[in-house]
Amino acid sequence: MGGTGNNASILLERRVLELAEDRRRLAMIIDGTAVGTWEWNVQTGQMRVNARWAEIVGYRLDELEPVCQETFIRLVHPEDLVRSDAALDVHFQGQSDHYACLLRMRHKDGRWIWIHDRGRVFEWDGQGRPLWMAGAHDDVTDLQQARQDAADMRQRLQAVVDASDEVAVIATDPAGTITLFNTGAERLLGYAAGDVVGCANPGLFHDPDEMAAYLAPLVGTDGQVPSVFQALTAQAQGRTFSRQWTFLRKDGQRRQVRLSISRMDGADGQRIGYVGMAIDLTEMQQARADARLAAEKFAGAFTSAALGMALVSLEGRWLDVNDALCRILGYPREELLQVDFQRLTHPADLQADLELVQDLLAGRRVHYYLEKRYLGRDGNVIWARLSVSLVRNERGEPLHFVSQIQDVTAQRSSEQRLYESEQRSRITLDAVADLVLSVTLQGRIEYANAAAVRMLAGDGALTLAGHNVQDVLSLTTEYAPGSVLDVGVLLDPDSNAVDLHADLLMRMGGATVPVDLTRAWLRDDHDQVRGAVWVLRDDTQQRARQREARHLAEIDPLTELSNRRGFEAHLQQAITRVERTGQAASLMFIDLDRFKLVNDTWGHLAGDAVLWAAASVLRHGVRDSDIVARLGGDEFAVILPGCGPRRAARIGSELLQTLAALSIPWDTARLRIGASIGIAPLEAGMTVDEAVAAADAQCYRAKAMGRNNVQVQGELAELPAEDNEPG
Repeated sequence: MGGTGNNASILLERRVLELAEDRRRLAMIIDGTAVGTWEWNVQTGQMRVNARWAEIVGYRLDELEPVCQETFIRLVHPEDLVRSDAALDVHFQGQSDHYACLLRMRHKDGRWIWIHDRGRVFEWDGQGRPLWMAGAHDDVTDLQQARQDAADMRQRLQAVVDASDEVAVIATDPAGTITLFNTGAERLLGYAAGDVVGCANPGLFHDPDEMAAYLAPLVGTDGQVPSVFQALTAQAQGRTFSRQWTFLRKDGQRRQVRLSISRMDGADGQRIGYVGMAIDLTEMQQARADARLAAEKFAGAFTSAALGMALVSLEGRWLDVNDALCRILGYPREELLQVDFQRLTHPADLQADLELVQDLLAGRRVHYYLEKRYLGRDGNVIWARLSVSLVRNERGEPLHFVSQIQDVTAQRSSEQRLYESEQRSRITLDAVADLVLSVTLQGRIEYANAAAVRMLAGDGALTLAGHNVQDVLSLTTEYAPGSVLDVGVLLDPDSNAVDLHADLLMRMGGATVPVDLTRAWLRDDHDQVRGAVWVLRDDTQQRARQREARHLAEIDPLTELSNRRGFEAHLQQAITRVERTGQAASLMFIDLDRFKLVNDTWGHLAGDAVLWAAASVLRHGVRDSDIVARLGGDEFAVILPGCGPRRAARIGSELLQTLAALSIPWDTARLRIGASIGIAPLEAGMTVDEAVAAADAQCYRAKAMGRNNVQVQGELAELPAEDNEPG
């Protein structure tokens, strides 16, 4: 019996030593993995944690004691606590072998850190309920941030590809099947992405004859001709292969492109496909051809023109002259190139000419016209009508002048021809519908054509000659229709009143007619301005077209909502109204949820149908005074004048419910989406960019909080009830 007892003691002692060794090894393993450990009495809430558990959240263990279930609840993010409870319930019900949850815990310094929490029940009570549970905490903040950075990078790269309308981007798998076909490719080639992705090879887009000539030298010894894809990608091994090709659009149109092909490798170095980027060169090549043709035409016109033509340096020296100019001035070409235009200009006309030259160089004019006198080789005076323009390089720097010189000596010396020309002009002017008036600098009408007499004096009148123009013509402007414009300013040769008043209105009784006024100066024999000719044309249709064009420039063609340009103009007006009146206003940003899934699954036509339906919901879900805009893609905005954040939040919630209930029939399915909405108040003094950034931040916050919700800048509970809002 004594021997048996000794053996039992020895075995017990050995077992105790083994357990101690196991605990030591376990402690070493835990210390080596730098994880926090915990034990939890599920029924009492009691917890035991190690020092590393406390260290992960920035505390010493004694700062947290006594540790209990409430300690855990206090540190965990409220959203993640719900997910943790759900994971525990699954484990407690025996539906999972262990509990695991990725959650956020607040660090002592106030930031959120990511924790991978895992464990399992190791003791149950007599009724089969969980009693004791143990597990570990692991800080995975860096890993989670890396995952988020990778996701952000993928999203940015996808956005770059999607936004590259001017560059066609086509990606394939290693076998040549197209896997990516961006909007730039759709625009260049005329195919929709759904037509080619997953079922076509890029060889489809190449000109067959061009590729046949390219592939002919590549025939193998076995007589096999490589495919277009094989031949081109063979050049892109370890480098980018770039060359100009002819692409065929879906409609058969040919386009010249610069195609660059690169191989794509995975992280393991294995080939995962190819990407091609094509830039359309067609218009650029056409522009170059047009430029060459224009240069050739100019050279031909310069040489053979009946008018005198010259290229003049910035210093006034003749660089080149044509034969017609040599004949006008009476100089041989070689002799004329040795003098400058100043020496050949009549002294009385030189100063005016030089001042106009300075206006050209300073950018105050793009060209000028002048009747001036030249001194011929024989000392004779030659009257010429001069037209001068300035040629600049691509940086806007002056290069030289181009002058056209018409000999008008005979015209000026022949009063009879001038009289006959004037008579013909009067007959012609009486036949036109525009109002033509010849007026002295003192405002006395010298001539009015038939249309002007009829319009300004009535059908029974014979003439307006001798009347003061101010007595028969009343002009105002669209900007200030209640104020009469002093027409005297239109008779000032130094005034630019016509240029300033592009919105002229002519009063006719109680109505006004939009008119366009063109002015030309009349000169006497001494080249002094003695009066002006006015041509007034009914501008009603032209201004209507201009207003329509401005309207179209601010409307999104798909949804018929304001586009970004129109939105920014309305937003600036709303901010200005807040500054002026102090009345509340809000800006709402709406980003559709699951819209990309619709595009990827059903194609862009389905996406357009969803965008149109969502736009209709937004248009009819707000007041007539609110401005609804589509900013691009699946992003919308609503400007809510006279509406504070509390009411804006209610409107946003109603829109959210309506969008969530939206069901668009498409093919055999029904398309559904949701939305994330961000709202920010408009404040006096803020810029358009600041207002947009504030609302966009709240929309991003709504996305981050699980989508399908409304987020408002500031807590609604802290907002006072607005006096002009019910409830």
